Amino acid sequence: MIDETLAPTPTTLMVFIDETGNEDYSDPKNPTFGRGGCAVMGRDYRKLIKKPWRRLKRERLGGANKPFHATDFEQSRPTKVQITGINRFLKQPFWRFATMSDSRTELPEGVDGHRAISLVTINFMRQLVATYEDATDVALVFEASGRGDKLVERDFDLANMSLVNGAGKLLEVEGCFMAKEHMEPGLEVADLIAHTAGRQRRHQIAGKDGAVKDFQQTYWHSPIPPAFMSIDTVHLNELAVKEEKP
Repeated sequence: MIDETLAPTPTTLMVFIDETGNEDYSDPKNPTFGRGGCAVMGRDYRKLIKKPWRRLKRERLGGANKPFHATDFEQSRPTKVQITGINRFLKQPFWRFATMSDSRTELPEGVDGHRAISLVTINFMRQLVATYEDATDVALVFEASGRGDKLVERDFDLANMSLVNGAGKLLEVEGCFMAKEHMEPGLEVADLIAHTAGRQRRHQIAGKDGAVKDFQQTYWHSPIPPAFMSIDTVHLNELAVKEEKP
């Protein structure tokens, strides 16, 4: 993978991915790990994500040139105006997805949390790519992380992901890392989606019913069916996943 290089065409399926938690479940207050993100065709990125997100930041989140961090935003005690603005943005018709695990998740021998989450995420991407007959290639954009970049390169084998579009064509997959400071709208939205998925998983770990409010807005109110995969058990030989329903 390369750093901060993104040159999609109108028929590129753009997938922005961020992580939440620690892959070794080492934080006793947050023993979770997962990935979340958003996806859109290159021809729609500016209209559905880039322009409305930058407008939201400019008008309600402190400025278009201020990096957005979902954790910091939550801790800042957002105003009703800010929350309303984000909820309105989330009505945009783009794909959103998340795969979550925690310290209770049963993993195959020799497979760590990052590998398991990556396998399930790639499996979802296969389903996603198959919905587009005209997709010509796929661009995976990960938030750069000194700790996690090598794990991404280990587990997301771009040359062997076997992503086939709805017309049966095997697509080329490219990937890149982008720093948070780059303020790429798709990655900031992926951060929001991943953070929300982590909150929902912690809500479940605590034995609470239902869903946290921001999870409802992010996933249940999506105009395109979202994917929230809350994993209890991973069977590596079949890539079968037993999921909890949120």
